[in-house]
Amino acid sequence: MKNKYKIISIASLVLAIVIIIMLTIKLMNSKTNDIITKVNLTNLTYEGENNNESIKSYNDLLSFMNDYSNNKLPNIYITKFLFDGVSDYKPYDLDDFIESGNDLEVESLDITVLNINTTGNIELSGELIGGMLAINTNNVTEDINILLNNVKIDTDSKKVPVVYVYNKDITYDKTKVTFKSLDNTKNYLEGGKLKKVSLLPSESLDNYQDKYTGNHKTNYTTYTNYYGVYSEEELNNILFAKVIADTEDLADGDPYYFYKAAGAISSDIDLYFEGTGYLEVTSKNKEGIETKGNLTFSGGTGDYYISSQDDCLNTTTNSKTITNARNSLTIDVSSLYAIVSLESDEGDAIDSNGDLIINGGRIVAIAKPGGDAGIDSETGTYINGGEVLATGDMYDEIKNDSKQRFMVLSFANKPKENDIYVLTDTSNLPLFGYKTDRSFTNLVYSSPSLNETTYYLYKNDNLNSEDNHGFYSNISSYEVGTPLGYSSNQMNNNFGGMPNNNGTPPDNNNMTPPSRNMPNNSDMTPPTKPDGMEPPSNNGQVPNFNTTNNKANNKEFTISGISNFFSGINLYSE
Repeated sequence: MKNKYKIISIASLVLAIVIIIMLTIKLMNSKTNDIITKVNLTNLTYEGENNNESIKSYNDLLSFMNDYSNNKLPNIYITKFLFDGVSDYKPYDLDDFIESGNDLEVESLDITVLNINTTGNIELSGELIGGMLAINTNNVTEDINILLNNVKIDTDSKKVPVVYVYNKDITYDKTKVTFKSLDNTKNYLEGGKLKKVSLLPSESLDNYQDKYTGNHKTNYTTYTNYYGVYSEEELNNILFAKVIADTEDLADGDPYYFYKAAGAISSDIDLYFEGTGYLEVTSKNKEGIETKGNLTFSGGTGDYYISSQDDCLNTTTNSKTITNARNSLTIDVSSLYAIVSLESDEGDAIDSNGDLIINGGRIVAIAKPGGDAGIDSETGTYINGGEVLATGDMYDEIKNDSKQRFMVLSFANKPKENDIYVLTDTSNLPLFGYKTDRSFTNLVYSSPSLNETTYYLYKNDNLNSEDNHGFYSNISSYEVGTPLGYSSNQMNNNFGGMPNNNGTPPDNNNMTPPSRNMPNNSDMTPPTKPDGMEPPSNNGQVPNFNTTNNKANNKEFTISGISNFFSGINLYSE
């Protein structure tokens, strides 16, 4: 009997030890996952260390690396230049190179760079002016979480991204980089663009002469030190994703191979945004947030405002040129305002080279007048939830297998600055109001509240409501405005069903809006932007394809099914 109790006692002890070990491991893993490395941007300190003595040159960096085992860089370090894996980063593109008159050398970029070379949770706080954040993801196999705690980073006059996530491989998916705005924080990131640099092997320049013509060929033969910055061996050590130029790039005199970022926030790989705080991204040069991989805003929380000099949001990799391209753009937030600056030359508000999927949140997407769309995708736009308002002179097809109803309003006469529009139901309750700061041809609206019923559109003088960058919600009162009507809501194979002689449109109002891939041969349809083509240049104006000859005598905007298109919108006339 004693032996039996002894065996039970030993078994119980072993079980208890196993349980303790498992709990310990679980606790350790939990603590590891909860560990936060805190960085104060104001005085550039982290984890009790002060690193105001920045690494100012490549030679200093080599000495710095010798202080660490296996010549590896530390987890977090500060340089006065962006390290490309070979030497000081060479910043100039050809335009700057020629303007500087410097045909002898390419100068290095002088900017304070906070380099992240580790995984886990990294919390940023404070203010950094004249600096940027660089995140190395090469060979990283764990997640990187950047926690934003009332952060302000401004590159100042430097034409570089305020954030650059870099990797040699644009399809790399072994790590997940997430930016998380913490609860009750306001975060501001301002910068834009990373200058291109030649990736032609210096010993192989002659192989590329035939790819250039005219002035570009002259530049190519004149500025050989620009086109051949690196040797072929050095090219293999570049830490950034390499890009092969297309014909359009070459026409601008760019090198045949280069690396680049083109926004305030740029990433060579997938990039994720989440959190419950506020994040404002301002691009002073080119795009707002751009990735060569997928771009995802998730969680159904967080408020975002993106202002840009080109596309506000853009996944840039083209599936036609890259096998297994990662280029989807997914949005599920509390609110996201994407507004292209009126000072820009061009820009879609939200542009995906793959699918564009909107699952939730208030999404306001305002394109640059002249030849761009509020929401634009290469392989399909799907609106599955949220309240969406998008304006632009171009319309890019929204898929009929979206899960939420949407309407496209195409104006015969473009709205102009300070015009106010209100959409109401049959009880005169407004769904939304919008005060525009620019002209546009098309307005896309979608909402869970958009039902299969009739609505009315008015042009108003003023509204009593909270104004969110021109978008009005929770409208408490408004003056009865001027009623608007439309001339056609029917689409046929020729792009735009024409009304009959008495101005009454055909019965079917649930036809598919025009796709940019279809020929445009109707004056009843807004211009579309075919793949690979730039919009027509007409002193900055896009021709208005909506005729005013047909009376806008249909004031009942009746919703039927998912897709609803109304063209020739003008003042209502009996």
